[in-house]
Amino acid sequence: MKNLKIFFITIFGLIFLIACEKKETSGPIKIAAIEPLSGPYAAVGKDIIDIVTYSASVINKNGGINGRMIEIVPMDNAMKAEKTTELLRKAIDDGIRFITQGGGSSHALNIIKQLEKYNARNPGKEVLFLNHSAVTTSFTNENCTFFHFRFDSNVDMKVAGLVSHMSKDNSVKKVYLFNQNYVYGQTFKEAATRMLKKNAPNIEIVGDELIPPFGKVQDFNPYVTKIKLSGADTVLTGNWGPDAYRFVNTLKDAGVKVKLFGIYISQPAGMAAMEKNLLFNDVVVVKEFNPTNSNAPSWYKEYEKGHIESAGFTPDADRIRFMFEMLKSAIEKTNSYEPKDIAYTLEGMEAKSVDGGKAVMRKDDHQMHFDMQALLVSPKAEQSIMYRGQDFDMSYVNVGNIPMEDITLDTTCNMKRP
Repeated sequence: MKNLKIFFITIFGLIFLIACEKKETSGPIKIAAIEPLSGPYAAVGKDIIDIVTYSASVINKNGGINGRMIEIVPMDNAMKAEKTTELLRKAIDDGIRFITQGGGSSHALNIIKQLEKYNARNPGKEVLFLNHSAVTTSFTNENCTFFHFRFDSNVDMKVAGLVSHMSKDNSVKKVYLFNQNYVYGQTFKEAATRMLKKNAPNIEIVGDELIPPFGKVQDFNPYVTKIKLSGADTVLTGNWGPDAYRFVNTLKDAGVKVKLFGIYISQPAGMAAMEKNLLFNDVVVVKEFNPTNSNAPSWYKEYEKGHIESAGFTPDADRIRFMFEMLKSAIEKTNSYEPKDIAYTLEGMEAKSVDGGKAVMRKDDHQMHFDMQALLVSPKAEQSIMYRGQDFDMSYVNVGNIPMEDITLDTTCNMKRP
């Protein structure tokens, strides 16, 4: 009788283990997308969710990942830190082992810190953070962690590209730094100050402003007046969302002519707010590709066509597409859905670039590296920027190429690997 009891216990144990294994390798692969879907940055957050959802749907349309479909689980943090913490905990409690986020570096840092503690305490149940757009430099330097991968270039890399282009523009003599007062904006300011002095000593910094972030500023006239009085011919800014759109519109309304160099000035969500005001001043941004390149390869034109039909706007970034392609490749190569296995496989992985340039995930710090382009927002060239069914009759024109080697910077990352 005793042996029979042990036999049944063993059998039930094996059945339980098999059931658990089956649960881990079947059903949808859930990815929690934590972004602002309410509040002043809701439009940006909704655009991100649409891009993420579409990119996942392309993978699903082509058979998913080993036959499993990707399911995006949108979560609204309303741009509040405590909400991000709450949603991350909920995602983990719901058994979700993949998180993606990019709208706001303060929220990304929150996720990095929380997951660092959770993953250390829960071996075998780790959660992987796929960071598509939160670009504060420290995330792949002193704050680097094994379970965090950034698929965008960091602030220092972007500023290096901008300063490189500015240094070749003889009309840029006096620059005003204008940024948001939180970890990302502070990082942008520090990098810009350091790199201008080192790489473009002929350009004088005539002003430096940090503003309350996340749409708190309604009236930009006092700032525009300061910029005008400073004698600046150029503004270098990392501002995004309403903090960029309202600034562009105020410059136009005040008739203040300056060149604008930045990263996110021309985000899709701001097109309806700015419209042709975006053409009043020269606006130069750096990107991993040209969103309005009519000569892009046919495979990308098919992706772009589907994106416009599904999400309703021209893809403004390519990194989310290759983030999902790299995730798919990592899972298929390892034949594992375990974040630790996937993380090791992502290290050093190369991605397919739209414009034929290089794109690789550096092993040392989990920082994506790729060639970049300096793009001028211009009246329509060959292809227009579309947003929510509206043709804005504007395009991006390439005004400079920035090789990956020129923006590959040293890292202070001292990563602990499991």
